[in-house]
Amino acid sequence: MNKQINLAKIWLPIMLVFVVFNTTNAQYVLKEAMMQASLFNYAQAKPLYEKAYKKKPTIEAARGLAEAYRMMNDYEFAESWYTKVVAYPDHTPDDELYFAQMLMNNSKYSEAKTQLNNYLSKKAGDTKAVNMRAGCDSALVWMKNPVRGTLANLQEINSKYSDWGTTIYNNKIIFASDRPYDSLRSAPFFGSSNIKRKSYGWTGNSYLHLYESNGKDSSSVRLLNRNINGDFHSATASYSADGRSMFYAATVLEKKGRSFIGKENPYTLNVEIRETDLDTATGRWRQPYAFPYNEVFNYSVGDPYITADGQTLYFVADFGKRGVGGTDIYYSRRDATGKWMEPVNMGSQINTEGDERTPFFDKSGNLYFASNGRPGMGGLDLFVAAPADTNWIIKNLGVPVNSPQDDFAPYKEEDQTLFFSSNRLQGKGDDDIYRFEITKIPVFSLTGKVLDKKTNEPITNSIVTLFNNETSTPLKVVTNSDGDFSFKLDSASDYALSGVKTGYASITAIPVTTKGLNVTTNIKRDIYLERAEVNKPVKLENIYFDLDKWNIRSDAAPELDKIVKLLNDNPTWKIEMSSHTDSRASDKYNLQLSQRRAESTVKYLESRGIAADRLTAKGYGETRLVNKCANGVACSEEEHQLNRRTEFTILDK
Repeated sequence: MNKQINLAKIWLPIMLVFVVFNTTNAQYVLKEAMMQASLFNYAQAKPLYEKAYKKKPTIEAARGLAEAYRMMNDYEFAESWYTKVVAYPDHTPDDELYFAQMLMNNSKYSEAKTQLNNYLSKKAGDTKAVNMRAGCDSALVWMKNPVRGTLANLQEINSKYSDWGTTIYNNKIIFASDRPYDSLRSAPFFGSSNIKRKSYGWTGNSYLHLYESNGKDSSSVRLLNRNINGDFHSATASYSADGRSMFYAATVLEKKGRSFIGKENPYTLNVEIRETDLDTATGRWRQPYAFPYNEVFNYSVGDPYITADGQTLYFVADFGKRGVGGTDIYYSRRDATGKWMEPVNMGSQINTEGDERTPFFDKSGNLYFASNGRPGMGGLDLFVAAPADTNWIIKNLGVPVNSPQDDFAPYKEEDQTLFFSSNRLQGKGDDDIYRFEITKIPVFSLTGKVLDKKTNEPITNSIVTLFNNETSTPLKVVTNSDGDFSFKLDSASDYALSGVKTGYASITAIPVTTKGLNVTTNIKRDIYLERAEVNKPVKLENIYFDLDKWNIRSDAAPELDKIVKLLNDNPTWKIEMSSHTDSRASDKYNLQLSQRRAESTVKYLESRGIAADRLTAKGYGETRLVNKCANGVACSEEEHQLNRRTEFTILDK
């Protein structure tokens, strides 16, 4: 794809260079190419450089071509020509740095790192190169660990041209595009100037203008009013929350000195910020006026973002030595009379030696912006800065939001929806507008109450333990006055929940799992504890013995481990472990068998560390049947099973 606009300086070249230039008087093609490049007319300079190189291969012609392709964001051709440039013995370290930049833009991070190491061996500690080298390493990590979400190219808005910037106003998407705009043109009056209304010399396309769209179909795309879109550039619109103020970047024809047609040296009109107010009676925007800190003959001022209350304007400017680096983010506030106060640089926490671009604040006060002065994927990367007291916590937004090319102009409409622009490969045109729907990472939690089983009243100050079976990690909390407890849960994990309170029989191993859950879920589990009463038997579940056997089976161990925990949680308790049989077999046999089983149960508890003097084993045989199934009474197997039980009784608390 032929890239045709330099996004790293998207509004720096939104300028008008005034000069009378007649190529027929040029003596050499190379000189003509260099002249066009000096006027930022890269679309015209490129074929001239190619002609010069074919006529006589020189490093000047190769470098000119490499630079033209680089400034037009044609990374593949730029890389190819920088390969030729660095092959010349008299190439410069800057050539190596630009070569490394193009390699990164083409995802060739290993090769780029080699070039950067070569460059740093000559210019040790160069901040830009150090950040680029760090970006080569980070990019590989980000690509392996992409942010979860859905990325979509806004096909209904994008064209084969450059479409970028997103603002939503009156339910319409406002964006900039350099697609043809014949309806705006009037009769030419720069007949002897190199300033052309039909095309922008940097790209060969039309000038940027502001459009609106419903975002649903291409037929809805419309130009904004003529007083907003002049003959030259208009871009990066921003609106106050009440919809009555609009700010945007533009290039507007300004006269320097007595004349701008051929009677003085060439000069540049830099981009400026324009402000306009809504005429509520007519519903139309009034004639725009200039932001007071524009310096169109000296510096570029653009990328405006107005806060919801209309009282603070954030913008980007290249104020030369007054700034931290290239283009910095500034802000200006209105005073009590409504006038804009002196701009304030956001400082070195945000601004770098590189370029910062396109600031935007979300509803939570987080600053989103683009930068090429931090470790990134290759060109401009998108970052978010979260306020933390007097500092900012800054994070690269990672893949797939960022790419090896330029990613910029963030706009966050909702918590999980991020619009941004990119000239990444495989787009519909040059720059395209994208929407990224962030997939919420499921959050799992467990909440519940500890309640008295008999009264259903909450039990305060009970200890609730959650054991993660996957990590063997226990978490403990104490219930509040309402008996509440809560835990955060990991994904795809099994847990065992237990509740303990002095004077109550503890409950253990309540199963909880997040396996199979893929959406945010709160699991509700209440724990019912039964008050432990002296001399009242409590039946244990799942304590079984083989026929005519009294050894503890493996499937009985978990239930007995609950008794171990109960006794550990209540160290003063003394209990009787009792075993019962059904009425089948002789009374004597059943009494002996139950005694052996009770003794086996006590020995198991002792093997788990419970003191022997706290335990009593008692076999009751068939003397304490719970139903009618005595000797000679016909009963079902299920009825007999009710009598074959193991119990514990608290003898002393």
